[in-house]
Amino acid sequence: MLFEEQTLKTALVEIEQDSPLYPKAWLDLPDRPERIYALGDTSLLKDKKFGIVGSRRTPSSALKTGESIAKTLSEYFTVVTGTADGGDTAAIEGALAGTGKILCLLAGGFSSYPRSQQFLLERAAERGLLLAVYPYETEVRAFSYEYRNKLLAALCEGILVLGAGEKSGALITAKYAKEQNKPVFALPYPPSSAAGVGCNGLIKRGGCLTETAQDVLEVFGITSTQKVKPTLAGDEAKVYEVLSQSVEAHVSELSTATGIPVFKLRAILSALEVKGCAASLGGNRYGVV
Repeated sequence: MLFEEQTLKTALVEIEQDSPLYPKAWLDLPDRPERIYALGDTSLLKDKKFGIVGSRRTPSSALKTGESIAKTLSEYFTVVTGTADGGDTAAIEGALAGTGKILCLLAGGFSSYPRSQQFLLERAAERGLLLAVYPYETEVRAFSYEYRNKLLAALCEGILVLGAGEKSGALITAKYAKEQNKPVFALPYPPSSAAGVGCNGLIKRGGCLTETAQDVLEVFGITSTQKVKPTLAGDEAKVYEVLSQSVEAHVSELSTATGIPVFKLRAILSALEVKGCAASLGGNRYGVV
């Protein structure tokens, strides 16, 4: 396996400050890392980058939105995030569902990657890039996360926060992005949502209210005109075809038209939502995206 200790150590690429691969955005930082350690496609270090972060407690609906946004943005940027569950995972999954251009910045050395995320990080390393600014054996320390968040903000042309409580680490990343005059984006939340109070605060203070990838692309002057036909098969393809013909439909109507039981349809519709092919319109009605 890729993440076995000896295999991992051998596969790491060490990049010094004088290397053309060393991020130019870090060269002006007084506390820049002396060297970095990379696993995967190092050519992504030269690509334009956009950061997507979020709390571990980001609601599932926001995570689905984040995956969809990351998938689209991966067509135009390398998506940059951390390695945690929640918002980071949504960014990784979305980018992997798109072009695969994903860069995950670790908080410690490669020996300290979160074991619960091993399978996902191996997938990210196979198609994208994992990056550490500490030697292999370095453990994650209290200050490591804020330093990682500062470096992440510096790498990116903008930062999107999918979910953030009042004291979320995602807000630290947004703070550094704002200090560096980078645009900050945030998903909107109901006023009563504790999981989104940080996002609403960012929007109140001038952050860009973001519901779709187009909200981000417009800020950078990018017009998304290309419609990519989803790759679907089996029951997913059948449901998508019916939705495409009817524009929107009730779950019971879909069940009748496809012959798929309602209990099974709900799982299929959820999968289509994650893939950015369908959207819930409320009242058990769904439409194509």
